[in-house]
Amino acid sequence: MTVEDLQETVCPNPECEYYHRAEGKAIIKRGKYKTGHQRYYCKYCKKFFMDTIGTAVYRKHLSGEEIRLIYRLFLEKNGIRSIERITGHHRDTISRLIRETERNPKMEEYLVKQIGLTASECEKLWALLENRKRKSRK
Repeated sequence: MTVEDLQETVCPNPECEYYHRAEGKAIIKRGKYKTGHQRYYCKYCKKFFMDTIGTAVYRKHLSGEEIRLIYRLFLEKNGIRSIERITGHHRDTISRLIRETERNPKMEEYLVKQIGLTASECEKLWALLENRKRKSRK
């Protein structure tokens, strides 16, 4: 993570005086979680948060490599049970991750920068997710 990335990191706590404000903030890095995600600390509200806040992988106990594998297998049109057999994770974990994936700038940035998906793979992922939601509504 570069200095520019740290400058973009703002406090996600709505009770904080510097909630989503870039000026005057005091966010510092405070180690990493066991999944490998960066851990941050706001000096004003004294709360910890991680870099995946606002994404589908927030509070998921999966490493970046496992998340990448799940999304790549989903893009190859593998079923949930097939992904379960390959990754060794429970089908509820996989389906919850896929179901909670929504298109927003934060999620797209995470998929491209942290996970390593290309822009075309992201577009294909959004199309597959929209198709899946449309089928489930019927």
